[in-house]
Amino acid sequence: MSHRPTHSRSATASAQAMPPTQASAAQQRSYNIPAGPLNTVLTHFLAESGLLLSGSTTLAQGKTSPGVQGSHTPAAALAALLAGTGLTATPDAQGRYALQPAAPAPTANTSGAATLKEVTVTAGAERSGTTEGTGSYAASSTNTATKLHLTPRETPQTVTVVTSQQMQDFGMTSVDDALQAVNGAFVAAQGNNGAQYFSRGFEMQSQYDGVPNPGGISNNNRNPQIDNAFLDRVETVQGAAGLLTGAGQPGGTINLVRKRPTEAFQASAEMQLASRDGRRIVGDISAPLTESGRIRGRVVAVADNSKSFVDYVYRNRRAIYAVAEADLTATTTLEASVQYQRDTGRNHLGAPFAADGSEPGIRRSFFWGDAGQRTVKDYTLTTLGLTQRLAGDWQAKATFSHNRTDSDISRYSYARGELDVTTGDGLVLGRQRSLTQDLSANAADVYVSGPFQWFGRKHEAAFGLNGSTMRHTYTGAGYIPRLPINVNTFAPSALDDIPGATPYFGDTKTTQLGAYGVARWSVTDALKLITGVRVSNYKDEDLLTKRTSSEENGVISPYAGLIYDLNAQVSVYASYSNIFTPQTQKTTAGGTVKPVVGANYEAGIKGELLDKRLNVSAAAFRLEQTNLARRDESIVPDPANACGGTCYIAADKVVSQGIDLGASGEIATGWNVAAGYTYMDSQYASGARNGERYGPQLPRHSLRLSTAYKLPNTGWTLGGNVSARSRIYRNDTSWDTGAPYTVRSGGLVLVGLMARYEINPKAELMLAVSNLFDRTYRANLENKYYSPFGEPRKLTTNLRYRF
Repeated sequence: MSHRPTHSRSATASAQAMPPTQASAAQQRSYNIPAGPLNTVLTHFLAESGLLLSGSTTLAQGKTSPGVQGSHTPAAALAALLAGTGLTATPDAQGRYALQPAAPAPTANTSGAATLKEVTVTAGAERSGTTEGTGSYAASSTNTATKLHLTPRETPQTVTVVTSQQMQDFGMTSVDDALQAVNGAFVAAQGNNGAQYFSRGFEMQSQYDGVPNPGGISNNNRNPQIDNAFLDRVETVQGAAGLLTGAGQPGGTINLVRKRPTEAFQASAEMQLASRDGRRIVGDISAPLTESGRIRGRVVAVADNSKSFVDYVYRNRRAIYAVAEADLTATTTLEASVQYQRDTGRNHLGAPFAADGSEPGIRRSFFWGDAGQRTVKDYTLTTLGLTQRLAGDWQAKATFSHNRTDSDISRYSYARGELDVTTGDGLVLGRQRSLTQDLSANAADVYVSGPFQWFGRKHEAAFGLNGSTMRHTYTGAGYIPRLPINVNTFAPSALDDIPGATPYFGDTKTTQLGAYGVARWSVTDALKLITGVRVSNYKDEDLLTKRTSSEENGVISPYAGLIYDLNAQVSVYASYSNIFTPQTQKTTAGGTVKPVVGANYEAGIKGELLDKRLNVSAAAFRLEQTNLARRDESIVPDPANACGGTCYIAADKVVSQGIDLGASGEIATGWNVAAGYTYMDSQYASGARNGERYGPQLPRHSLRLSTAYKLPNTGWTLGGNVSARSRIYRNDTSWDTGAPYTVRSGGLVLVGLMARYEINPKAELMLAVSNLFDRTYRANLENKYYSPFGEPRKLTTNLRYRF
């Protein structure tokens, strides 16, 4: 009996890219599928080979495959990965294979063997996009941009996916680490206090498992840095992506896709040691919870203690993620998860420049704060989802999430002022006794998707609703704005307690709701048109003053993309997308200035080469941000004005344009590469600053390269990475004197190396070094008061064991 695929769990999944034939079975190709649970290995092999395999799904449970490497025919590769499992695959006249127990002896009589129930599924039909266990840097699927399960080549925007293998190869433990490997993305670090993420000159927003995340993942939204142990991959779409998001910034979208339960038992443990007393332990276990496999679960736990290169600064983490899936019926799946993370530590924002913006020559390990400072962040994310498979290959999915961050900071301090490098005077500390913040957010996403026939052709569509509420409350007390210090005598451990003072409070609420629809029209076999639209409502309220800061209703965000297949491997495309950002400034009529619109125009070429093991792309983009608020010079500021004082108009414009080049995947057997180059030029295009560079603290040129090569017939994998950017600078004015200044950081090239040795099929040892040449540089130009240094050379060793 044959079934339509339900999801990519099945161990006997098969990518039926073409009918299996004797001819196709005789063609050789290269494989690099690592050892692991037989179910997982089979799924990845069948998706690559195109073979059709049938058999009982329980046969592979609990078995381990040696994997398969090198050049083989599909039939030979299948035999190799089944070696030692006690199973065999027997072909029929049509080239299909049946999985069954191997005969106990050559003379065994199998004529009376029981007939196996045939289960035939297609791995590629739903394209889950899971990268765990593939051993590849190439992604097979993404739906971050449109909700349609498309390959990167079929998506008419620049898409980058940092896969599980790439994160593992280079010891990426945080989202910051992953995004530093994304071509064109810039991680604006704020000490160890988090970061902001930029692309194409503008900030990016985030999703969890494809659902907009109202709390965000940047420091501005007060959430901790999420641990990568919970993630299968990090997907990014660059440029405006308002179709699924609603309000936001036009830089792009970061989608954090978490690990899912597996069909068969698998477990692993990792122990990591790093420079500066870094210690990390990760445990990951996944298994069916019932004999039938209808209920599956997974738990990942992390304990991570690390010290910064900055004196006194540290972070200790305890985190756990638990997820379960249950097949309520043959077509209905319920999933639930809870993720908890506690970070405790001592934070820093960065180090000052001299009064004139030059480097003061102070060591990068100097701590500009209070040795008694302590921060505790508790983060909880709970999700509940229901997937219903419908007739005609349609699917309905509903997801609800609740996340909460509780942050408690005591004895918080930062430096500011005009540093005289000769005397060491001029700086002051801003100090605060306590700051407590609570962020609570709810989000929901409900949509249906599937194919339909129209005018004799097959098309795809998705329609849905999503929305969110986010409430942010905070209480602070004991603020001392100016405590003079001398850099030559300053001692962080000698600061007095901060006296109490009248507390201050804040309580805001942001609500979003939107409806969206998108369709992929098959105009011809080679030409596809994607059209979409979203209608959004947005409201931002101050719950203490009972005032609405901004409100927008019925904002329309269109989406359009055209993809033309030059051949079976290469496509050209063009697209338009936009996103809106509400503003709070008031007009002469007393209303709010209309929202900023970020519009992304993009055209490019994409390819799936080497049997789809390598994704390549080249794109030219132009991003226009219009309606930026500008002071209305025709109105004299007056509290009696309807705007309440200074009035504004929507007039300014910024244009960012450039090119993106990228490649990711396997360029030869056992050789993975992720590489890219971005050129970006952003300028003001109107007003008094017309022609002036916009956001010069983001580099014009950036290059990323990561590569790892598995030496044949050895247990060794060797690799390295290079990250390069052009010089950056920032123009600003002094907080104290109002005088203009410029801070700079020169062009930068960072190099890292890694080596991994497979001790046996279950254990491996990795050694990695980052910032190999120990470059001293500013990781971000926040201002001249606290701009953090980048991390010095770091050594990491990691022992991983698979059970």
